Amino acid sequence: MKNVLCFGDSNTWGSVPGVLTRHPKDVRWTGVVQNILGPEYNIIDDGIPGRTTAYDDPANQCRNGLSAIGYTLYRAKPLDLAVVMLGTNDKHYTDINGFYDGLSMLSRRILNANKLFPGTSDVFPGEPKLLLVAPIYAVPEETPYVEPVSRLAGELGMPWLNAAQFAVPDPADGCHMNAENHHSLGVALAAKIKEILG
Repeated sequence: MKNVLCFGDSNTWGSVPGVLTRHPKDVRWTGVVQNILGPEYNIIDDGIPGRTTAYDDPANQCRNGLSAIGYTLYRAKPLDLAVVMLGTNDKHYTDINGFYDGLSMLSRRILNANKLFPGTSDVFPGEPKLLLVAPIYAVPEETPYVEPVSRLAGELGMPWLNAAQFAVPDPADGCHMNAENHHSLGVALAAKIKEILG
């Protein structure tokens, strides 16, 4: 079985647009990926509403992705792939350059997990693999996350995907995906994950 960690924010958690309750498991893009790839894959759903790449929310310390990733990796290991889709909430604390810096720190921590988080077994028994996903944006015609994500993926030699090519936010709140868009993104990510892991 191939273990795939999906580390994200409310659009990974599955917030229903305008309501902010949670989509059912099989509706969320992570559930769509699981259903498409089947029992040979274990899709680990780790989304938290409001999560940033590396920035503290004074009202909720659980939302800093960089601070949380160690606990997440220990809990999820062994891993074959980590999928990271973050950035939407960074805009509350930094600019697009800060987003790049935060994503870079988080990505490098994941790729160096075996050294940074030692234990009785490795986080990645094989070569660490990371898929970066540029998130959808409140204005679908604009994709500010694409350049930083693609640049970092190139520097790290890791694959990436632009979620805005496959999904858009629902007009109900201009931020979260409805069931149709979760499905479209899930189909695209399932194909990408299978391409990476074979």
